[in-house]
Amino acid sequence: MSKQITPLVACNEVLAIDDSIRFVGRIKDRKLIAFARHQGKKPLLDAELGNLAHYYASVKANMEEMFDGPLGKTNWMITAKEYVKLVTLFLDDGLLIFSLDVEANHDEIIKKIQSLNIQL
Repeated sequence: MSKQITPLVACNEVLAIDDSIRFVGRIKDRKLIAFARHQGKKPLLDAELGNLAHYYASVKANMEEMFDGPLGKTNWMITAKEYVKLVTLFLDDGLLIFSLDVEANHDEIIKKIQSLNIQL
């Protein structure tokens, strides 16, 4: 049975999983409703580009839905950039987005997040 907690607490729990996690955000209805940022890491985007990145993640996730029938439901997707990895986890009622340092083991971190057993 999963425990239900606020989106902000959930973001902070995810952030605490691994030191390579830079940012965690919860998106619902294409809006960022909560986020947590690693205090020791400088943000790579300013506020305006950050907001655009959150919206873009929502748009990309929405585009994935057209393939759900023939390919099955999308569990997560990743974009690997030169300086950061951007990961989107698909939830029943929205998205969990997070960024990682490039050397991070994203498979291991995704499994840890999925095993948290929290209602995000």
